Amino acid sequence: MPKKISLPHLTTMEAILERAREISGSGEPHKVAVAAAHDDAAIEAAVKAQEAGIAQSMLFGDSAKIGALIEQHNSRPAEFNIIHTADDDESAERCAMAVAIGQADIIMKGILPTSKLLKSVLRQKYGLRRKGLLAHTAILSPKLYPKLLGVTDGGMVIKPTFEQKIDIIRNAVLVGWALGIERPRVAMLATVDYVVQAFPETFEAAALSKMAQREQIKQCYIDGPMSFDTAVWPQAVEYQNIKSDVAGNADIVVANSIEEGNILAKSLIQFGGASFAGVILGAKAPISLVSRADPAFNKLASIALAVVVSHFLKKG
Repeated sequence: MPKKISLPHLTTMEAILERAREISGSGEPHKVAVAAAHDDAAIEAAVKAQEAGIAQSMLFGDSAKIGALIEQHNSRPAEFNIIHTADDDESAERCAMAVAIGQADIIMKGILPTSKLLKSVLRQKYGLRRKGLLAHTAILSPKLYPKLLGVTDGGMVIKPTFEQKIDIIRNAVLVGWALGIERPRVAMLATVDYVVQAFPETFEAAALSKMAQREQIKQCYIDGPMSFDTAVWPQAVEYQNIKSDVAGNADIVVANSIEEGNILAKSLIQFGGASFAGVILGAKAPISLVSRADPAFNKLASIALAVVVSHFLKKG
């Protein structure tokens, strides 16, 4: 549960960036450890984050390639902490160690398989594993929605079980707390707004809603089953006369598969004009994954979100 202190409520992507700058400018700058950093997308994100005062960088990988890429982005290699590693395995291990001993606060994936990075991060000797499941939360800013919207899980869990959905919700709600939402509103997505035998996920949605009412899932509202339009569109709620603390005003929507979550998030980006920031939770340090196809702003926002979440995990 969040600590009982006041946090700013962040309702735009720009507010996340500004909050990350405030955190890193408060005398304890956050540091991002980048595994296999000899990658143009990763270097672009790291350079912009450091120049913006959002996070300093520890860049693990091929030092010659890293230096050349930094210069291509009109910055100087001497301004960055570059650690040469022989291969991806060493890069992932050194990255995990940096976080474990407090040299870095967040982790970012460079040009190596996600599974290899996570294998190192979750080794017992580093003590970075938290209780529960690793899950991805995307924070988006659709142009026609008056606030940020979380979508989970479109990046990690292929087809979550009921128990895994509980962990996915808890991770996403933690992100909501870090964004200053005292009691995030969570919609369990389905094709219909009522329990029906033909769709087993509707029974799971109803059970999760009841768990939140009983505080078995802490400090959030959960409702479902709920179609996407009912979750985010007040007119649909009024038309169907649905009484809910979540409907039409969701902070987070929970998908039933990685395909569903991924398609929804990318549709909001491509056709809804949304900016994007994404983070993996479940380890003691947030993990930022940057796609080579992401615009520079989204790469920067993903690091900023990880800084905001890291600060919350440490201090509330």
